[in-house]
Parts: sequence; structure tokens; C-alpha cells
Amino acid sequence: MIYLSRKKSNFLLVSNIRSYEIFFDESMSSIAWDKVDGLIFVADHVRQIANEKWQNRLSTIPQTTIYNCVELDKYRFDKKSPGKNIGYVGYLNAKKGIELLLQCINEAVKIDPAYCFHIAGEFQGERFEHYTRHLVLEMDLERNIVYHGWVKDIPAFLNDMNYIISTSPWEGCPNNIIEAMACGVKPLIHNWPGASDIFPENLIFSTIDEFISILKSSDYDSSMYRDYVSENFNAEKQLPEIERFILSLLEKNDNADQSKSFGSSLNLKGWQEKAGSRYSGSNEKQDEEESVNYLQPLPPKVEIVDNRKAYTVDFCRGKKVLHIGCVDSGMMQKRIAENNYLHHQLAGAAERLIGIDIDSRGIKLLKEEGYDVETVDIETDKEKLAVLTKNVDIIVIPEVIEHLSNPGQFLDNLYSARFDSDILISTPNSFSYRVAQYLSQGVELVHPDHNCYFSLVTLKTLLNKHGFDIRRHLLYYWPSDNNFGRKYEQILDRSPYLAEGIIVIAHRK
Repeated sequence: MIYLSRKKSNFLLVSNIRSYEIFFDESMSSIAWDKVDGLIFVADHVRQIANEKWQNRLSTIPQTTIYNCVELDKYRFDKKSPGKNIGYVGYLNAKKGIELLLQCINEAVKIDPAYCFHIAGEFQGERFEHYTRHLVLEMDLERNIVYHGWVKDIPAFLNDMNYIISTSPWEGCPNNIIEAMACGVKPLIHNWPGASDIFPENLIFSTIDEFISILKSSDYDSSMYRDYVSENFNAEKQLPEIERFILSLLEKNDNADQSKSFGSSLNLKGWQEKAGSRYSGSNEKQDEEESVNYLQPLPPKVEIVDNRKAYTVDFCRGKKVLHIGCVDSGMMQKRIAENNYLHHQLAGAAERLIGIDIDSRGIKLLKEEGYDVETVDIETDKEKLAVLTKNVDIIVIPEVIEHLSNPGQFLDNLYSARFDSDILISTPNSFSYRVAQYLSQGVELVHPDHNCYFSLVTLKTLLNKHGFDIRRHLLYYWPSDNNFGRKYEQILDRSPYLAEGIIVIAHRK
């Protein structure tokens, strides 16, 4: 949005504000709001707070509220009844009320030990994972919680649930609740600001006692939950609302072509083509030159982890994993002795692990140690890469891409393998604060075998060009208990983009 608002353009610019954006002061302050034609909020409470907080910037922009929506035909409806399976869909972090979630689980199990909570999501931040696993042990809840990890097929997951719980202290218009209700699942919703304006009050709890009361209640009506979604969050109704709002903006700017019908479906290209004078008389060469913008927006949502290897191991836990770059050249024996060797750590966590590397000596050593490994040149051996990527859940490429002479060729080889796995790529951050500290001393902190640097933007660009989308951005650093380490953590609090390195979770388009 920052980039688009500062780019010279004849296009209508409309922003969809979901929730969290209004609290990112740096991003909100960087947008050229006078170039924004309209705002679509997902909930009235988000709209109210945004206008209170940013009144001088948003008050003159046309606005509307349109709830999030689902395509109902993609959510199988089954008539359900009270039961023992309670689902949770989302990240596990402070923003999702993990502390309250654990207390709710504890109270439910006190009433009936048969209750089982199914977690579809991943931890964000090691502190929350350590806290959660610690408290689960202290409360003796290990048998009542099932961690499913990141779930791609949410409707299938919801099919086995009797309830869905949301303990967030803040939400906009949460899709996890909407999708569950579409499947006929009863929601148990914590009373965040605006919850009672969006969902029925008899499904909302402020205290743990109220949570237990709703859970135990015999008032369970799957058809009502489905009908509520159909009435309030139905794509067949919401998308035309978006279209009507955009048409009103075009009319306001005297650009709508009144002689033509815009149809009933959402079609941004159609709006652009029908915007008439707004696009007439442009100089194509000039427009092309103006479209180059050297201020590329950084991802607004990044997670910070303080241990790259621990995060990678946990991400692969219980999965079938292909580890690309499994040899730690020149340091493998030392790191094995220190239990700091990533491939060894992955072997202890993954259901199945295959390792590949171009270093034949290192591969020979690993084979002698009993590891399932092969020598592969990932830049040239496309056929072998295609075979090895079959039947794996995750492909891990840690601190490898910066060593390659032709990373684009490697990504092309990987893309042609036609797999459906997530890929985890980590690489040093070109804008690391630690690296910058050495430049004034006339030296560069870099491994002698590295061929290139990546930033969040250039890594995304490279992956996009070769057929991959990024679905999560993370940044990592190594904490240290010295003056520099403490100073570094303070700097990262203000600007996380100066972290040591980058982790992305990507998927083949």
C-alpha cells in the first residue's frame, strides 16, 4: 500500500483494512492517504478505532464496512451436536490469547476429562512454545491436546469438530469462526471489542465460567450457524457490495461509463477498462517510465525467532523432510560433537529424513554414520532432484541459496519437480545490523564461499520469478548476553528488518 500510494498512476486505489494494520504506526504514517480513493473495513469497531487514531489522515476518504466472506459451497455442512472435540485454528501466540486458551482447556477437562482440544496452527515465537508446553505439563493436559501443525484443508479438519474456540483479545472479522459456523460447528468466542456486533451474543464469553456455561449448554443449532454465515458472510452478497462501493467511487470521480453494465461478479479489470476518461490520453512510454519505483514495500507482518535451527527443527517435527545442503563443510565434526549440527537435529525430529549435498566427501562420512543421504548438484541434476522431492512434506533449504552460482537455475529445477510440499529457505540478511557494524572497520562479515546477498524484497522477487509464492516471512538473530547483544535486541525491537537472517515459508504456485 505504501508503494502503490506513492506511485504515479491513473488507477483507482482502494484499501481493504482488516484489523492489525491500524496499529502499525510506521506503515500507516508512510502511506500517502491523499492518493487513496476509498477504504473498506472488515468491521465497524476496526473502522471506529482507525478513524479515532488516524482522524487527520482518514476522515476525508470515502469509507464502508464489509465483513469478510466465504464461498459456502466450499464448506461441507453437516448437522452436528454437542461432543468432546474442540478445535482451534490459528497461530499460537499472545495475539491469539494463548494464556486464556490454556485456562479454558484446563477448566473444560476438570468438568469432563474426555474433552480433547485439536490445535490447527503453529507456534509464533519460542517463548510461547516453551510457555505452552510447560503449562500443559504442569496442568497434566498432554492427553487432552492434539497438535495438528499447519493444516491446509480446514473444512476437512472442521468436519470432525463439535466446537471451535477463539480466545483472541483482538480480532477484526475472523475467518476461522466464520468457516467453522459454515460447517455447522458451534463457536465459543471470547469477548474481544466488537465481537458482539458481529456474532450472536449467546456464543460469546467474557469469563471462564461463561465459557463453561456455553460449552455445557444443550443449545446447539448447526442450521442456525450455517444460516448466520449465509446471511452475514456470504460471498454471493459481500462481493457485489464491494463492487457497488467501487462503482460509487468511480462515479464520484466522474469516471464511470454509465452506458455499460458492470455485471454481478467482481472484475477489477472490467472496472479499469470501464473507467473511461481516467485512462484516456495517457502516454504509454511515460507511464512505463513512471512505473519504476525504487521504494519497495517490506512485508508488514514478520515474525522474529531467536534460534534459526530450533525453529527449523520444530517446523519439521513429525514430517517427511528433504534437507538440501545437509553437509556442514569444514565444521561438521565439531558441530556433531557440540550437538549443533542441523541434519542430526532434524533426524531426531522428522518422521523420515533424506539429505542431499554437492560435497561428496561429506556425504560419504554421513553415510558411514547411517544417514540416508545422496550426492546431488542441485543446479544441474534436475532429474535426481525431481525423484527426491516426491513424497515429502517439507523441503528445507537452510543457508544454501547464497552459496549457489545460479540460484535461479536451482529454483527452476525445483519448480519443474512438480511437488506439493512447503519449502523453508533461510539465508543471511543483506541489511543485518551486525554486518553493518564491521563496514566502518574496512572488513565485511561474510562466509568466504558466499556468492550473493538477499533481502526480504530481493528473495521474494527471485522466488516469484521462478514460480514460488511466500506465505510467511520470518527474521532470525542470535541472542547474546553481552553489551552488543543487549543493544542488538533493543535495535530489533525498533526495526526487526535489521536482523541477522531471513526465513521464508514458500509454496509452488
